[in-house]
Amino acid sequence: MCGRYVLKTLPEKIMQAIGLIVGPIPELFPRYNIAPTQAVPVVRLDKDGARRLSLVKWGLIPSWAKDPSIGNRQINARAETLTQRPAYRDAFARRRCLVPADGFYEWQTNPDGKQPMLIHRDDHGLFCFAGLWERWHDAQADADVDSMTIITTSPNPLMSPIHNRMPAILAPEHYAIWLDRATPPERLGELLRPSPDTGWRAEPVSKHVNNPRNDDPLCAQPIDK
Repeated sequence: MCGRYVLKTLPEKIMQAIGLIVGPIPELFPRYNIAPTQAVPVVRLDKDGARRLSLVKWGLIPSWAKDPSIGNRQINARAETLTQRPAYRDAFARRRCLVPADGFYEWQTNPDGKQPMLIHRDDHGLFCFAGLWERWHDAQADADVDSMTIITTSPNPLMSPIHNRMPAILAPEHYAIWLDRATPPERLGELLRPSPDTGWRAEPVSKHVNNPRNDDPLCAQPIDK
């Protein structure tokens, strides 16, 4: 799964890394412990097909939901069942997004408890999870709520000793294919495989990250086991 992640890269650098993004650009600041239900940036196509950076809620609320709290249980979507689950089926077909990140956390079970691990690129560079987004109308407030979920897949060799799932990470050359509404489902499925572990590392970090209220550099600071 993917339940916390890091995004320190600022909007201008995200634009350079992902390609042309039309404005307005949301104001962002470095985040070291992004947690579910929070507003997070995603890249998606607008009605004209241009890439736009937007803030949405983490935890997908289906358009047909009666209660928005369903999103709290839908922070991740399994790649293997996207076309089978009613909550994700339409979004997978029509509303895909990129979720920029600089790293993500997973908790490794050890004899003395659970050790938080930070997984990131060797060069600490930006990458993107494969995501889905949805729009839910809040009738009481007469307002739309946009939300997203991060897709997960089976682990690669780096992740398998840590957890039995990992986020689906897209290669930069696949960003356009993932966002393109015309891409056939079978091609999309090919992109949701475990990413190569070359060029990545997993490092133990402080249990300071366990508390989602903590959002500072100490969360991502490597420690000695």
